[in-house]
Amino acid sequence: MAKLVLLGTKGGPSLRGEGASFLPTSSHLAIAGRSIIIDCGLGVTASMVKAGYPLTGLTDIFITHCHSDHILEFGALLHTAWTAGLDRPVSVFGPPEIAAIWRQFCEMMRFDITIRMADEGRVPFAAMAQINIIDEKSSDPIRLVDENGLTVSAMRNDHPPVVDSYALRFDADEKSITFSGDTRYLPSLAGFAKNSDVLVHEAMLAKGLDHVLAKTKTGDDRLKNHLLAAHSFAEQAGQIAASANVGHLVLNHLIPPERDICSDADWQAETGRSFDGRCSVGHDGMAIEF
Repeated sequence: MAKLVLLGTKGGPSLRGEGASFLPTSSHLAIAGRSIIIDCGLGVTASMVKAGYPLTGLTDIFITHCHSDHILEFGALLHTAWTAGLDRPVSVFGPPEIAAIWRQFCEMMRFDITIRMADEGRVPFAAMAQINIIDEKSSDPIRLVDENGLTVSAMRNDHPPVVDSYALRFDADEKSITFSGDTRYLPSLAGFAKNSDVLVHEAMLAKGLDHVLAKTKTGDDRLKNHLLAAHSFAEQAGQIAASANVGHLVLNHLIPPERDICSDADWQAETGRSFDGRCSVGHDGMAIEF
């Protein structure tokens, strides 16, 4: 049995009041005896603990791409785990930028780290992250992990203007789960996700775009153009799920996240145009066993 907990389900980095999808993107996956975080949006650390997973049990972190709503709490998660007693490296997989982000976080926190090592007897902090770079330039899937009954694969998705952005697939004990990452409609993702028990796919609703744009107040059309060019509508997520024959589609990274703007029924109606299987509209703290 594997278990997914959506720790944050909001698309984008801002916080806009309380709601079912308040926190930016992060997920916890318990599979093959491992405690895995996928993406490290703001709030991931507290949400992981709230979901019942000790920080000292963290084994792996996967970063799909380096937009702030996916990496802002990466260093803070590991630092807080370290202060909680983590004393062994965590395997970190991410695009090339992740190495510099880790190095610069360690430098930023050098004062605190140095004092805690000397004053509290903690192990060296920089060694807490075992960095593994995902740097596949083709669109072909690659294997990142193949050990102890768990395989993890990555496939470059399509999230312009970000070049290094990936979908992830986890397989263990005849169970499988695929994360689309942030991507515009990408038909080849269906092959990557083929027969997954769960597909966690980003989703956007056209009726909520004006609300999002009004809230962000960017002053021109660049954000609108980015959303249209780099993200998937809910109906398109359903198309991928149908083509991939997945058992359960879970909508994530919701744009907009506010349920008073777009209700669960709105999301289900759009997804239902292309997918007649089981579909859940993600919310912070949603738990799914498979």
